[in-house]
Amino acid sequence: MPRASGSSLHAWFRRSLGKGGVAQANAAAAVAQAVVGRHEPGMPGVVSGHFTYGVHELLEGRPYRYVVLLRDPVQRVLSLFRYIRSLPTHDLHAELTRPDMTIARFYADKVPGSGPRNAMVAQLAGVLGTRVTLGQEHLEQATAHLFDDRTLFGLAEHPASLLQRLAEILSVQIAPELPQVNRLGNAQAWGGSPEDIAAISANNQLDIELYRRATRSG
Repeated sequence: MPRASGSSLHAWFRRSLGKGGVAQANAAAAVAQAVVGRHEPGMPGVVSGHFTYGVHELLEGRPYRYVVLLRDPVQRVLSLFRYIRSLPTHDLHAELTRPDMTIARFYADKVPGSGPRNAMVAQLAGVLGTRVTLGQEHLEQATAHLFDDRTLFGLAEHPASLLQRLAEILSVQIAPELPQVNRLGNAQAWGGSPEDIAAISANNQLDIELYRRATRSG
């Protein structure tokens, strides 16, 4: 999940398995290539990236597990907006750096189904990037995928139990702590007013419910 400590999790895998133990891929075809092309024990055992649920269908019947970190949806999206403002190459950078831009105004200009809206549900439901307007059925799909036996998930705010489970599965004797990477500096501390928080909350109700379900399960 973007802005949910995914880069920190990638760094944790590399510390645990070594540089050669982790491949990085985002596109479904690249993920499949990294897995299907693995013929030797020394090849990467983990593929790390922001790919959408459903990539396992390309793995030619090989066993798999998804590993997911969820983050408080409002704080995740606020962090995403700040990250975009710090990244000139992002396609929303120019819009979000306009002098008069606020988060509430950004959402007011976006049609349903576009913009940073319920991305955690979209990613877990397998429809991220399709511009489909999300609904209750996608929340239920995302929930089912999250609680599937082949998915391991934890909360970015409290990752210790997930890391311990991963260490056991990967035969890592001592699980390292989750590294802190990609932190934004004070220069990116934009947004966060009550109006901003209200706008994020109003436009991410499905993600908020998914996070509530995940938190309650723990």
